[in-house]
Amino acid sequence: MIVENTTKEIISILKKSKLSTDMKSLEVSEWIVLEDKDNEIIGAAGIGGMFHTSSININKKFRGKGLGSKIQKRLVEEARNRGYSFVTVFVDPRNTSSTKMHDGLGYRTIFRIHYSDSVIQDVKIIIFNSKGKIIRGILSMFNTKIGILFLGCFLKIFRNLFREIFAYDEDVIPIPNVKNIFQKFEKV
Repeated sequence: MIVENTTKEIISILKKSKLSTDMKSLEVSEWIVLEDKDNEIIGAAGIGGMFHTSSININKKFRGKGLGSKIQKRLVEEARNRGYSFVTVFVDPRNTSSTKMHDGLGYRTIFRIHYSDSVIQDVKIIIFNSKGKIIRGILSMFNTKIGILFLGCFLKIFRNLFREIFAYDEDVIPIPNVKNIFQKFEKV
């Protein structure tokens, strides 16, 4: 397993492995954890954006074997070693294996957002120090109806900044449906 700053060469390797085809956010990560087998990248996790957002993808042939946990654990260790105060991740709560993996590593859900009828995300955070606790406290305000309404409006207005804020670079950026976000609010 290697940890590398994300360069054009690393992006090329990710594209060749097809891991970033399904998870383009890996390409805009500041740094990345890569696992290879027989000179083939079989899994990667990256981190980026002002909220230190983690993204991960495992080659389909190697899923269900604990590789995601191993890579994500290494990402968390590296973030701590680099002096990060926290790491966030967005997990679809219907993806039970991802939820279980992240929770097992110490991530805690701070709020849930229903961007649309089909896109639901639990925002999870792992804290390393007191600054991280402050960020968690601020983000916890979105676990209220008024907070999620504010967030929905903010996301709709600043949708074009998803890449910088969340290291989000997928082909289709979901259009937040503020009415849906508010009406389907779930306190976690």
